[in-house]
Amino acid sequence: MAESDLYGLAMLWELEKGHVGTKSDLLMVFVHWYLTKNNFRNVGVGDDKTLNDQIQRSELLPEGWNGSNETYALRYAIGNELYILHGTVSNDTMILNLLQVKTLKVSNAAFDLNTTIRAVTGDSVETLITDIDKQVLRLRNELKNPIMEGASPSAGTQTDRPEAESSLPRNNPLRAEQRINDPMQRFVGRGDLDPLGRLGGGMLMENPRNAFPNLGNLGGLPQPRPRFDPFGPNVNRLNRPGPDNDHLPPPGYDDMFM
Repeated sequence: MAESDLYGLAMLWELEKGHVGTKSDLLMVFVHWYLTKNNFRNVGVGDDKTLNDQIQRSELLPEGWNGSNETYALRYAIGNELYILHGTVSNDTMILNLLQVKTLKVSNAAFDLNTTIRAVTGDSVETLITDIDKQVLRLRNELKNPIMEGASPSAGTQTDRPEAESSLPRNNPLRAEQRINDPMQRFVGRGDLDPLGRLGGGMLMENPRNAFPNLGNLGGLPQPRPRFDPFGPNVNRLNRPGPDNDHLPPPGYDDMFM
């Protein structure tokens, strides 16, 4: 880490070193510096989960921040979001928890005080913290990032669906325009795409001779001639003398087994 990345740490140390009596105190000063470097602002001590807009926000540690050498509770804010930092010492290990009050997300980091902090007195705080670059990296990856980053992606909406179809290959038969324009695909599901028959066909009944004018004689076989009754009265039948097939009963109509 470049020296400029530690900007502000030496100034904070000069202000607070008179209040540092234990290794856990020094670690809390270090954590506070890192949070304020990342836009957190202190809004007091304690566990109060309400954020008053009138409270002063500061880059400095509040009075009484190290009232107990075993437990710490500091409140921070970014915009309208409240965060609570807890520090607890157990068997020479400092356990840190950062809570985002609104979402109840919690991040955790544990530091061995004897290996992380060399001493609590000295003119340069950088020399008091073992491998300070590594400790900064741990605060970022274990304490800050888990609650500030990694939001789940948005679920897809209906407006996203046209993009899904457009991502299909141009020759994919699932594309509607491919089925319409490809001669090999024109009659596959054509009626579903165009029930009115504007693309040549459709689900509405039509004379097959009109739909397939080039069928030819199919190897010499006679073309099928299905009967199509016109809509409405058959005017030609009414004007034709004598009975026709519509007036005659079907053969065997009086046979009970028909």
